[in-house]
Amino acid sequence: MKSHLPKARRDAFTLIELITVVTIIALLFSLVVGGFTFADRFSKRSKTEVTKKAISSGLENYSNEFGGYPEPVSSGATIAIAKKVYIVGGAACLYQAMSGDGFNQIKGATGKGVPASDGNLDDFEAKNVMLKDMPKELWAKTDSFYYIIDGFGHPFRYIKAAPTQGATPSQPPPAATTINRGTYDIWSYAEDENNLTANSLQSLTGSVQTASRKWIKNW
Repeated sequence: MKSHLPKARRDAFTLIELITVVTIIALLFSLVVGGFTFADRFSKRSKTEVTKKAISSGLENYSNEFGGYPEPVSSGATIAIAKKVYIVGGAACLYQAMSGDGFNQIKGATGKGVPASDGNLDDFEAKNVMLKDMPKELWAKTDSFYYIIDGFGHPFRYIKAAPTQGATPSQPPPAATTINRGTYDIWSYAEDENNLTANSLQSLTGSVQTASRKWIKNW
């Protein structure tokens, strides 16, 4: 039996066909976007890992050169990036310790005792270069702070262990126990955007422990 529907009606898409086509397009789009998102995250994490290793190597060179790891002057200083607050003191300390560009963010680095006949501190800063020719992609400036950044464009976190000398059984544990590694902790929050001021030891307890699995860290 012949259809009595007009030819235009018979050639048009049905609602089911339209839904099917739209669903396929949405699926393909999500696959493309999802693949891009994964690749972008992988790239950022890889850059963070490489930078962290370079910093760790530089810190060992610094320790060999100056007899200890650098300590931030202001471990609690903060900056705002895209309306989120980040602690920047450790990253600012790392920038100066690695680049040699200044030393006011490194505790105890006053430049005194440097053998410079003209009183210039250039000799100290030249000696203080641990990562030669640091590329612009490894650091940023916000407000008055220059700091080393991770692959996500955020400041690294860095804490130096406090000295352990002089502790006795009757005294509280030394400050060195407030970090996970015996010498220093260095980490990136990576894609975690909810614990941006959490310290390294906090990752051992509570909800931060779960979130810290995303972090890129040296412990």
